[in-house]
Amino acid sequence: MIKSLRKKFILVAMGSTFVVLMAIMGIMLFSNYSKMMERTDQLLQILAENDGEFPGAPENLPQLKENDSIRPIKKKMDDRPKDWTEETPYETRFFSVMLDKQGSVTETKLGNIASVEQTDAQNYAQDIVQSGKKKGLYDHYRYYVDEMDDGYTVIFVDCSRDLKSYRNLVMTTVSVSLLGLVLVLVLVVIFSRLVFKPVEESDRKQKQFITDASHELKTPLTIIDANTEVMEMLSGENEWTRSTRKQVKRLADLTQQMVMLSRMDEGKQTGILEPFCLSDAVADAAEPFFTVAEARGKCLSVDIEEGLVLNGDEAQIRQLISLLLDNAVKYSDENGKIWLSLKKKGKKTMLEVRNTVEQIQQGKMDILFERFYRTDESRNSETGGSGIGLSIAKAIVELHRGKIRAVSEDGKSLCVTAVF
Repeated sequence: MIKSLRKKFILVAMGSTFVVLMAIMGIMLFSNYSKMMERTDQLLQILAENDGEFPGAPENLPQLKENDSIRPIKKKMDDRPKDWTEETPYETRFFSVMLDKQGSVTETKLGNIASVEQTDAQNYAQDIVQSGKKKGLYDHYRYYVDEMDDGYTVIFVDCSRDLKSYRNLVMTTVSVSLLGLVLVLVLVVIFSRLVFKPVEESDRKQKQFITDASHELKTPLTIIDANTEVMEMLSGENEWTRSTRKQVKRLADLTQQMVMLSRMDEGKQTGILEPFCLSDAVADAAEPFFTVAEARGKCLSVDIEEGLVLNGDEAQIRQLISLLLDNAVKYSDENGKIWLSLKKKGKKTMLEVRNTVEQIQQGKMDILFERFYRTDESRNSETGGSGIGLSIAKAIVELHRGKIRAVSEDGKSLCVTAVF
């Protein structure tokens, strides 16, 4: 149980770390991408307002003498992007295509880019106008469509360097995040051992105490039983001796169950796992309960598919059937009905024990597998139950790598299903 708890702790810790890391990475990458597109859109807007050219574009600038600057550009561009520099008009690769209302190209400006042919530029512009989009990405070009009375101007800005930098950022971020996750996993595994070490020790001592106490109880129980038998021989059997022997037997059974459950928790009660006929084992284990159910005025029905085989401990599976049927007989209502079913569904084998009850909480009832849990809050001992039988049943199923669940669909019946 501690190993399972530790695995869940590691899973939750890593899941939380992963979610937080993905959120941080997503926000950071989205922010970078948005800023990159925002800057490009601002450049496109400036180009659109100036007929597809920067104010004071390089080819229109006069030859600068030493110590000259391009202050005229600054004066004309008060709304330029924040990271605008004097070199921006020279660094930006862009081109524009003008089309009439019918979509025919009237002019193409390719003076500020060398990697685009005139035919390609015209095809790009025509595709975009036909799509009806105002702006977006076309390959590695960010475009903007400026619609006028006599036609369209489609302006493109080359974003290849920005996109490449962004891809590198994504790869670096993902790589660093994965490395961080691996390091966190290593640290969580190491520290979880330290965190759970006291819990493991406490659990080990608890199991050892249960085992030792159970063994220690056997001797006084044997003596009490022997003394009661002597008293019956001397003065005859009476109500008190019968009650004493009944309680001694009940306590002896409980201690035996506690020892068995403790060993199962430690993985020592595995037995020999080998293929056996599950159908025959279930039928044989269920046979005595026909008489038991009939004696209590209840009806037991069985539906067992023939020829089913399971790789496991046959003795433990027989004990599982006895525990489930014993529980069903004890806790079913007066004149109740009990059904035992064993079926093959795909690759899974389904063992189901269903019984009617007077009243039970509707929905999942997995709490029934908790140790010493009983639906009767007064803990009436008339049924003879100790509240540990279904805990043993669960341990047996889990030792066979199966799953067990308890469900009440209508509040008037209980269905316990083991899946192997």
